[in-house]
Amino acid sequence: MTPGRWAQPLRHPGAIAAERRVSVATTSTPARVTLPAGARLVDAMAHEIEALGASSGQVELLDGSLSRVSYCVPALCHDGTTAVTFSSTREAVTPARLIAGSATVGFRHGQRFAHCHAAWFDAYGQVRGGHVWPETVIGPGPVHAVVHALGQAELISDTDTETRLPVFTPRPAQPGGVNRPGAVRAAMSRVAPGVRLAAAVRDVMRENGFERASIAGSVGSLVGAVLRRDGGAFVVDGPATEASLIGRFDLRDPSAPFSWISGVAIDRFGNVHRGEFLDEENIVAVTFELLVEEVTR
Repeated sequence: MTPGRWAQPLRHPGAIAAERRVSVATTSTPARVTLPAGARLVDAMAHEIEALGASSGQVELLDGSLSRVSYCVPALCHDGTTAVTFSSTREAVTPARLIAGSATVGFRHGQRFAHCHAAWFDAYGQVRGGHVWPETVIGPGPVHAVVHALGQAELISDTDTETRLPVFTPRPAQPGGVNRPGAVRAAMSRVAPGVRLAAAVRDVMRENGFERASIAGSVGSLVGAVLRRDGGAFVVDGPATEASLIGRFDLRDPSAPFSWISGVAIDRFGNVHRGEFLDEENIVAVTFELLVEEVTR
């Protein structure tokens, strides 16, 4: 399939913001953690970030079990109030086994909040996925994850005037966890609609002097995600596709820059797609919370 109307930038109802990316330079401390059964997923992730001396961070969900999964998937909006919206809340048949996921962990209206996309096997063995709500609970076993605690950035969720949807935006914070072992230079960004994601990564790298970098725990929506299939392109049906991504970039050779992005995409029908995302074809639908970490070895 070739890119079509679901791979074009969305038209949002609000005035287009002049700034298409908000970035904050920070340190990031990655740490492999075990999130305990019985806790809400958002609370367990926040606890581990705070243990590293930070208030906000990105999280890679590796595997584990969930005793409750409250979630939704993207949906068409028919009244014009937004370009896209959320489906009604769904409840997974549990216990569920995590396959993969990412989360942005910060605050909304002064309370702990997370923007989380994940895929899982439900209790019937069916692959499901979606936008996971804070009511989701870990269990009966733990969840294994990698947290990336942000030393000088705080993540705040608010309603965006352009999209009229809730988005996380980074802002500078008082330094925390700066000297922790394993901390690396990083930049945390909110990428606006219509921006090509890979181009945003490269721009962040150049601004911060990163020759090599990884993206980790990054989460957001794409306009009909475009995956590599059999030497060509496969377009996930849009207009908005939930995504959870990791990747590697290398700009040391200007004539042959390297990029690789892989992850999970969940379409508006709840179908889960996995694989490599084509470099120049993936466009932000509503928002993308992008963590770029410098790689030095």
